[in-house]
Amino acid sequence: MMMKKYTIMLLFAMFSGLLAQAQIGLNFDDTLICRGNTITMGASFTGQVNSLSSDDYFTNEVIPIGFTFSFYGKDYTKCVISGNNFLSFDTTLASLSSSYQYTTAINSTNGQLNKVVMLGFQDLDLSKGGTLKYQTFGTPGQRRFIVEYCMVPKYGGTACNAYKVTNQVILYEGTNIIEFHTTDMPGTPTCPSTNGAGTGGNSIQGLRDVTGSVTNQIFTPNRAPADLWGTIGSTNSSRRYTPMATTPFYTIDSIPFNPWQIIENANSALLKWYDANGTYIGQGPTMTVTPTNPPPPATGTFYTVEYTGSAGCDVTQSFTFKDTVNIRYDDKRVFVSQSLCAGETYLFFGRLLYQTGVYDTTFKTAALRCDSQIILTLTVNPKPNVTLNENDKVKMCQGDTYVFRAVKTAGATYQWLRNGSPIPGAGADTLAATAAGSYRVKIVTNKGCTDTSKSVELLVKPNPTVKISYVSQNDFCAEDTVTLKATATGNNLEYVWTPDEYLRKTTTGIYDIAEAIVPKTGYVKVKVFNGDMCSASDSVLIKVHPCCEIGMPTAFTPNGDGRNDYFMPVLQIGQKIVSFQVFNRRGQLIFDNDNMTKGWDGKDKDGNPLNNDVFMYIIKYNCSDGKIYEEKGDITIVR
Repeated sequence: MMMKKYTIMLLFAMFSGLLAQAQIGLNFDDTLICRGNTITMGASFTGQVNSLSSDDYFTNEVIPIGFTFSFYGKDYTKCVISGNNFLSFDTTLASLSSSYQYTTAINSTNGQLNKVVMLGFQDLDLSKGGTLKYQTFGTPGQRRFIVEYCMVPKYGGTACNAYKVTNQVILYEGTNIIEFHTTDMPGTPTCPSTNGAGTGGNSIQGLRDVTGSVTNQIFTPNRAPADLWGTIGSTNSSRRYTPMATTPFYTIDSIPFNPWQIIENANSALLKWYDANGTYIGQGPTMTVTPTNPPPPATGTFYTVEYTGSAGCDVTQSFTFKDTVNIRYDDKRVFVSQSLCAGETYLFFGRLLYQTGVYDTTFKTAALRCDSQIILTLTVNPKPNVTLNENDKVKMCQGDTYVFRAVKTAGATYQWLRNGSPIPGAGADTLAATAAGSYRVKIVTNKGCTDTSKSVELLVKPNPTVKISYVSQNDFCAEDTVTLKATATGNNLEYVWTPDEYLRKTTTGIYDIAEAIVPKTGYVKVKVFNGDMCSASDSVLIKVHPCCEIGMPTAFTPNGDGRNDYFMPVLQIGQKIVSFQVFNRRGQLIFDNDNMTKGWDGKDKDGNPLNNDVFMYIIKYNCSDGKIYEEKGDITIVR
C-alpha cells in the first residue's frame, strides 16, 4: 500500500463550551489506493504518559523531540524532562537526580540549568501523585512538541502536597517559538518549595543557556527568581517566547490561554468511524474498509473518526474531537500538453503523432498496478511563412538599394543571410541590400518553429553614361531652335529630354538628337536608360536674350499684283504688334490699327488709294521679354 503523510485536518473540538486543541493521532490521514482495495485505518496516539514517579529525578529515557529545534542558536533533536517542572537539552542528565534548589542547579558544579526551558522551576513531588505527559504531532515543517505536568503536588508534606501544579510548554518547529500555558500555579507562601527561605526555592518561568563563560537567560516578568511567583500563583495564563537575532534573543508576549489537550493511548477504543455519507460503520482503534464509491470520475472519498472522552489533565471533563481520513483513488487521469512544429513528430507510448489533437492511453501504474489514463493534448504549430514574393533573380542598378521584404509575423525573429552567412544586425522583416549576392531569410516564430526561405540572387547592373553637346556655345535669341546631341554608352538606350515646354514642338525627344525651342535661359536635361532600366543624366545651360529688333521695309508697291502689296513689319518669334500708325507729310493720321494681320495696304482711312509719296510710321510692339518697344521711320509708296 502506498501512503503519504499529511496534516490531519481538525474539524472541530468541544470542551465544556471552551476552545480546546487536540489531535487524534491517525496512522495516516491521506492515502492513495486502487479502487476496490482493502485498507485498514487506525489511530496511533502520540500522547505518552511518563513512568517517572520518583521525587527529584530526570526521565530515564532520552526523549526525541521529533524535529530539529533551535535554542539560543544551537540545534537540538532530543531532550530530558525533570520532575521539577523543566526540560533540558543536556541529555547526559537522563536518569540522574534533579536539583530542587535554584541556587544549586545553576552553579558551575551542578550545571543542571545550563540548557533549560523552565515551565516553573520548583520543588515538585511526583511520588505523591500527578502525571508527566509529552507528545509530538503535525506535518514536517509545522510540528509541535508538548510537555505537560498534570496535577503534580508541591513538595513539603501533606499540607503542601494538596497544592497541585498543572502547566504545559509547546516547542514549535520552524519558528522555534516557545509557549507556556499555566493552567494552575497555586500560591503557597508557607510551603518550603516556594517561599525561597534560604533554600533557593520559588517558582521560576523562563529560559537559560550557558555555553562556556557566556550565560544568556530571560524570565517572564513577575516570574523571575526574586519575584516569589510560587507564593503568589496564577491560573489560566499563557506567554509566548519568540526568537530574535539580538540580545536578549527572545521577546515575551501575553497570549490567550489555549493549551493542547493530549489524548492518551488507553482511550483509543472510544473511536467511532463514519463514511462520507455520515453513516456509522464501527468503533475501535482500527477500521478496515474497501472503498469503492463514489464511481468515476470521482477521484476519491473520505472517512471521519470521532473521539469522545477525557483529554488533557482534567479526567473529569469530556471532550469531542473529529478528524478526517482522505482516500484518493489511483485510477486517475493525467493530463499532458505538448507542442511541436509542423513536420516534426511526437512519440506517445509507441505512436508517432504529427497532427493537432487529443490522444489518450490506458496503462497500469508501476506502484499500485491501478488502471490509469494519460490524456495528451498535442498542438502542432505552423512553420513561419518565408515567402519573399521575389523571382529567383532580381536586379538593381549600381549605387541603388534593393529592399527585400519577408512576410511580417507577430512575435517572430528574423535573420538575413548573404551567400549562406548571417548578416550582422540584419534582424528585421526587411533588408536593404546594396551588394550583389544570394540572399535568404531565416524566421523563428514565437512558438520556436523555424524555416528558411529560398535563395534570391541579387544582380547589380552597370549604369550608362551620357554627355550633351550642341552646335554653338553663344547666346541665342528667345524662341530660337537649338539642336542638341547626347553622346552615351550602353546597350538598348532610350533618351528622355526635358523640360517639355522646350521640346513639345519637336518630334525627336526619345532619340540622341533633340531640337529645342528655347523661350528663355534655362537648362535642358537628358536622361538615358539602358536595357536594364539603369539610367544616367546630363544637362546644359542654354542662354538666350530677347532679340527685340524688328525688320521694317522702306518701300512697297500696293498695285494689287499680289506681291509687296502691304506694308508690314517683319516680326521675330515672341514679338506682337501693340499699335501701328501711319502719317502723311502734313502729320495727318491716315492709318491706325492695333490688331493688324496683313499690314497697311496704301489707302487712307476712307479706303482711297494714295499716290506715290513718302509717309511716316510709328509702331509699338511687345517682345519676348515682356516689354513694349517703339519703332519710328518712313515708308515710300511706289505704284
